[in-house]
Amino acid sequence: MKTPNTAAADGTSPVPPVHGRNAATAAAAALAGRRIVVTRPEGAGADALRDALAARGATVLDLPLIEIEFTADAAALEDAWTAMGNFDWIVFTSANGARGFFDRFFETFNDIRGLGLARFACVGAATSEILRTLHLNVDFEPAKATAGALANELLAAEDLAHLRVLVVTGSKNDNELPKTLERDGKAIVETLAVYATFENDVGQLDATENFRRLGADAIVFASPSAVESFVAQARQLTLAKSATRPRIVAIGPTTAGALREHALPVAAIATSPAPEAVADAVTRAVAE
Repeated sequence: MKTPNTAAADGTSPVPPVHGRNAATAAAAALAGRRIVVTRPEGAGADALRDALAARGATVLDLPLIEIEFTADAAALEDAWTAMGNFDWIVFTSANGARGFFDRFFETFNDIRGLGLARFACVGAATSEILRTLHLNVDFEPAKATAGALANELLAAEDLAHLRVLVVTGSKNDNELPKTLERDGKAIVETLAVYATFENDVGQLDATENFRRLGADAIVFASPSAVESFVAQARQLTLAKSATRPRIVAIGPTTAGALREHALPVAAIATSPAPEAVADAVTRAVAE
């Protein structure tokens, strides 16, 4: 009897399940012999993804297409710190935003109570985890890890009319989240960018030459900024004729949309930004 070929939620073919005592062995060998390119900037997120892929047997090639610099406008920081204690909600759109915010917060405040009685909303489990390590409860996390989902779901769950909301973000995040909270929720919204994203020139990296010569089985994009950097540096990332053309994996729907805008075919989309979920998406992509 043939097993039905059921499509996954992202339109790709799922990996057939393995049951019983061979399941652990199969999981550990799921990417054995596969070359996977990780384009995330150096840091905890890239390390965790690399470990998850390597645990499945993959050879991981680091090609950081962007750099993250934790910086913030001094005047904007001063305004935020002066108002701290008066915000009803503080919204974190990314793990980088949470890290940058608290690093700077503790340069000014020596007591977590300087946050006042604000409630916290986070995009994604990785962002929420940063708050939990500080023993802060996360009051709201959307089912889907996108800024748009947070805005819509938070407004469906809470009345934000006339409440003060601080949105902590990065330099390249769009303004749709704060605009939605203001327009549809009638909230009083301030934004604070605590990190900046820059294109990283990968032309001189050993990994780039390796990628051009041999290619890869899959390449993982974790943000629209990485997609833009890849497109901008396309000439120096052109593969040799004999190189393996990688299947493209997106960390989420927003990144997938950015890839499609540049006519780059998406083989799989991770169900969440968590390292294991991304590794699952890579496994699906290379199994086709």
